[in-house]
Amino acid sequence: MDIKTYISSGVIEAYAMGTISPEEAAILECVMINNAEVKKAVLEVQQTIERLATEQAIQPPTYLKAEILKKIEFGKPAQTAAKIIPLNSERNEKDRNYAIPVWMKAASVALLFGLGYLGYEVNSKNAQLEQIANNNTELSTKISSLEEMNAILKDAKKIQLKGVENHPDMLAEVYWDTSKKVYLDVKNLPAAPSGKQYQLWAIVDGKPVDMGMYNPQDKSTVQSMKSVETPQAFAITLEKEGGNATPTMEEMYVMGTI
Repeated sequence: MDIKTYISSGVIEAYAMGTISPEEAAILECVMINNAEVKKAVLEVQQTIERLATEQAIQPPTYLKAEILKKIEFGKPAQTAAKIIPLNSERNEKDRNYAIPVWMKAASVALLFGLGYLGYEVNSKNAQLEQIANNNTELSTKISSLEEMNAILKDAKKIQLKGVENHPDMLAEVYWDTSKKVYLDVKNLPAAPSGKQYQLWAIVDGKPVDMGMYNPQDKSTVQSMKSVETPQAFAITLEKEGGNATPTMEEMYVMGTI
């Protein structure tokens, strides 16, 4: 092989440019191993092409590198740009409010309403329980009073006070028990006019003794009056409000003897 002719045949330039066939490339590489002149020629041509490529190189667009890397790294999961949150400890309250999700605000409002309604229900139930307790206490007191009254009246002497001539249909009853206490039960006396009030009298040794005023506002059927030792009779007169020291005989409604 004429080395000079082989070098100038263009096979070396084709090898450096990558346009040579695989068979010719294998022959050239075999020659390069055994011939330093050919090897040197190949290196010179490669350096020349590299230098020309560097000198004539065109600056690629800036986005090209990213596009290439994207295609190369297609196997990696896509990464989205992370949201940058400034680490500012002094951000104001307004920023905090905007950071709270709407559903959380709505849930907070619903929770506040729920707590408010629960508090209202608890207070309402407590008020009802308190009212029931008061009613029970009042009822227990009434029952105790009635039981005590029944025990007294059971052993007491009942005196009927019947209407006098001017009030024939009127009726009242007096209970006088062994302890000398007196209880009055007004049956059908009319309501006292304004400024007037019924007064109970006991007749002792032929003289009237004040036994107290009848209270129309008292819801008790039988009212406790004053005590008396040895009554001979009882009578009711209509007196000025608060009572009189002596009965007004013209205003007597009922009377009964023992």
